[in-house]
Amino acid sequence: MSASGNLAVADQPSRRSRKKEQTRRGIFSAAMVLFSAQDYDAVTIEDICERADVAKATFFLHFPSKAALLTEFNERLTATLEKRLTEVEGTAEDKLRFMVSALVDDWEQNAEIMRKMVREFLDQPSLPKAATEANAGILDLITGIVREGQRGGEFSKTVAPDLIAAALVASWGSFISAWSSERNDIPQSAGEGLLNIMLNGLKT
Repeated sequence: MSASGNLAVADQPSRRSRKKEQTRRGIFSAAMVLFSAQDYDAVTIEDICERADVAKATFFLHFPSKAALLTEFNERLTATLEKRLTEVEGTAEDKLRFMVSALVDDWEQNAEIMRKMVREFLDQPSLPKAATEANAGILDLITGIVREGQRGGEFSKTVAPDLIAAALVASWGSFISAWSSERNDIPQSAGEGLLNIMLNGLKT
């Protein structure tokens, strides 16, 4: 086989991967457009497939349920945050505060969709596994920032960074759960308040 033939064969998985990601993005974008135009509960998977021009089986290859789009939302949000954090100058605390503020802003901009999506997400039988997958990127991001703070002497080293990240995400998850039930007694600054509590225990 020629060198060009070998190159073509080697490139096939990459092309398939790009096509798969393009399809996934198309499904997600179609869903967000429909959710913004209609009530979340009124949008069916069939509606999403029709707008994305994919078969229903294709939808389920990428997302096990409509609520699984929340994981995609979190992954996209995490990727954007990671890029934005490279431009944040300052301490690890500054980066954590920036991250929490950005998370709150992005969720509030998509509030109506997110409330309904979170409620369906919380009703999943396999919630623990789904929650772990949905928060994987955020956990890694927080763990990295905390580790940076510990290395610089800003944060105490008595607790493992991944445990701190898990505690912060769990607290944030409780806030999101309450927020999704449309409780009006939860202030918008709750995310910042949770972080303040955590930082008081972290600082050296």
